[in-house]
Amino acid sequence: MMRLSTFDDYPFHQAPTPFATVATSDAHYNDGYFCAFYAPDWYFFTGLRLHPNVNVIDGWAAVAHENRQTVVRATRALHPRYGELAVGPLRYEILEPMKRLRLVASENPSGVEFDVVLEAQSPPFIEDRYQHFKYGAVVNDLIRYTQICRASGHARINGQRVEITDWHAMRDHSWGVRSSMAVPTGIKGIGDGEHAEHRALRMWVPFQVEDHCGFYNTHENSAGHTLDFEGRLDYLDGHAIRLIAVRHELQYLSGTRRPIGGRIELDGEDGVTRSYTLRLVGTPADVQGGGYYRGWRDGLGPGIYRGVDVVEHDRYDVSPGPEISGPPHVPVQYRLGPTEYPMAMVGPGAAAGMAHFEHTLSGAYPRYGFA
Repeated sequence: MMRLSTFDDYPFHQAPTPFATVATSDAHYNDGYFCAFYAPDWYFFTGLRLHPNVNVIDGWAAVAHENRQTVVRATRALHPRYGELAVGPLRYEILEPMKRLRLVASENPSGVEFDVVLEAQSPPFIEDRYQHFKYGAVVNDLIRYTQICRASGHARINGQRVEITDWHAMRDHSWGVRSSMAVPTGIKGIGDGEHAEHRALRMWVPFQVEDHCGFYNTHENSAGHTLDFEGRLDYLDGHAIRLIAVRHELQYLSGTRRPIGGRIELDGEDGVTRSYTLRLVGTPADVQGGGYYRGWRDGLGPGIYRGVDVVEHDRYDVSPGPEISGPPHVPVQYRLGPTEYPMAMVGPGAAAGMAHFEHTLSGAYPRYGFA
């Protein structure tokens, strides 16, 4: 039986179903947010996601500070509270669509609490639709928009109050089918079945310096050839410039795949190349702590029904060392290590700011010495 929600009073349906019943029955369909707010030495991040075909909503709140990551994860049954963007201690409030979003983490066993409002600094950038096929089947099919923000409010870490005044921030909202979420299904056959070239290097980077915001997203193969690229600069006076290419000279912490800074050049469709320098100014964070990629204690990811209302938390060292860091219950061979890097950025004209530097490097990438 289909269920109505208050959202069904709005005339924006795109299928002959209520909003609570999505147009696909794929268990891996989901819809939700990833947000972060950061300053030198502090990196907070949080996410919330609905998985309507498995009756689950889940999310997390975390902080990476002084080489430690602390996180609370929460999950509950989606129905009958379908219309509430809340799970466990987490609550999101859309104060003004695509302009102001309130993020709340109330008192919980992890000691990570906050109440902040993200205010948009630029229009959202809608990324290209991503489709991934394996043995002819669609295993990933999603779309995302990303927005640069500023954050104000406060946080508490084990009782220590942290004032958050005009911090750098970002948010993204994505929806679609994601094979890494919900019950693992897997598709097997002869060969690897892949229909796309391996993505060795990923950079997904929202940023803001004094007079403009920017965003770019790119993947490269192991030879350093660009597989895809998109991006845009948005200036305070209202004009925008589409980006068409990036070049990079990244620096890595010796013996690791952790970027600590570097230089990027962004080519605009206006014919101008703009240069930026990056420098790591905080503790890198890993999304496995938020439950991604085997990050829950049951060894699975988001979108699994774990009970009517379940909360768990972790605190762990993320210092660089001989072992890849990650939640202590995740076996070392399955840990991803840090993926989110708070970077100080200096752009054209010495304009200063920060970048949310999301970076992964998988497999061989000889240019930077990785075999």
